[in-house]
Amino acid sequence: MSNLFSGWEKDKIAVVAGGHTMYSVTTDICNNYYQLGKNEVRWIFPFNLIQRQFRSGRLTFNSSTDSIKDAKKKNRIRSFTVNQLFYPMLEWLGLFHCLFKTRLSPELKIWLSEFKPEVLYLQVSTRDTVVYATKLVDYLGIPAVIHNMDDWPSTVSTRGIFKKYWSRRIDKEFGFLLKKVSLALSISDAMSEAYLKRYNISFIPFHNPIETYKYNYNKTISNNTRDMFRILYMGRIGLANKETIKHFAEVISRLDIEGITIEFEIYTSDYNKPFSARLSKFKSVKINPPIEHEAVPALLNDFDLLLLPLDFTRDGEKYAQYSIPTKASEYMASGTPILVYAPQQTAIVKFCTQNNCGHCVTDIDPEKIKEAIKTLINNEDYRQMLSTNAIKIAFSRFDATKVRNEFRELLLWLSTTAVE
Repeated sequence: MSNLFSGWEKDKIAVVAGGHTMYSVTTDICNNYYQLGKNEVRWIFPFNLIQRQFRSGRLTFNSSTDSIKDAKKKNRIRSFTVNQLFYPMLEWLGLFHCLFKTRLSPELKIWLSEFKPEVLYLQVSTRDTVVYATKLVDYLGIPAVIHNMDDWPSTVSTRGIFKKYWSRRIDKEFGFLLKKVSLALSISDAMSEAYLKRYNISFIPFHNPIETYKYNYNKTISNNTRDMFRILYMGRIGLANKETIKHFAEVISRLDIEGITIEFEIYTSDYNKPFSARLSKFKSVKINPPIEHEAVPALLNDFDLLLLPLDFTRDGEKYAQYSIPTKASEYMASGTPILVYAPQQTAIVKFCTQNNCGHCVTDIDPEKIKEAIKTLINNEDYRQMLSTNAIKIAFSRFDATKVRNEFRELLLWLSTTAVE
């Protein structure tokens, strides 16, 4: 969102989101944040006695942001208990999607009236966000645009004795919201095609834009004559990729290519989580904290291969099947060869195969990973071809100036249409 909205005047952007989302925000693009808390979210008894209550209202930065991060750090054990044990139990019992009720509080209505929004931009991924977005659309009565980044409707309810009931109900509620919005955006052509069939609504694909001027358009991939080959993964570790990242790390820890040392480094905001700690125990695997966004081009350029993983698990495949990860455009612009480790039917595999801009491994097979890395080490012409194609696509399709202008024009068109 920061990439899409970069360049807008700060006083014309405002954000409404739940307390859990406010752990990681930026004030570079927007500094008007309203946190949904106890005035808008009412937990049912007895969960209201144990669930953490967030403060409602506009956030004041520096002190407020620091205190939120500190609270997250202090409550790590509680967070693990709630997210890994308590919530899964509630999902199994069929209670997870109806634990609380949401409302538009008088305080939020005042904040909205002061800001006077003209267009409502929505991202939803849970039943409560779908319900709340619907209430906002109805209350504001202004043009709304919804942007789907992943196929979360396919995985929002996959466990428990009432999973089919909640899956159907949430999908129905999401479809109801889609009929209320003025414009629907997706993250890829594949998602747009699938959603047209599923919801009978046209979605316009908008992918993560990049500042192409920060990258080297004429990068040359030289023959690797060093005794070390370095592989990088940069980004979140979660539902869509954690099992594949783990498998890749295991393969690298046992990989033996004569005369060459293989190193696998991960830069992630999840660096201090238990799963990352387990990954760091593998030989030749190193976990690092995330770096500043301005340093990303140099980091990508410093490695020999970039890993783009998606899970082969049932939930992982469903969640990411139509997604092209936001980091993919940055990977391509860098010119460093890309290894896509993902199921055959995913959008990213189809995209890289059609455009010859990434080497794809579509089976969980250590031998295929080994052969792919050997090929990418030894075949200079192949590496250069992948690099050249990736750079051309990134500069032509994902250039920030072009994408932002198209995005801005769409939202401007919505606002002017409403006025007319």
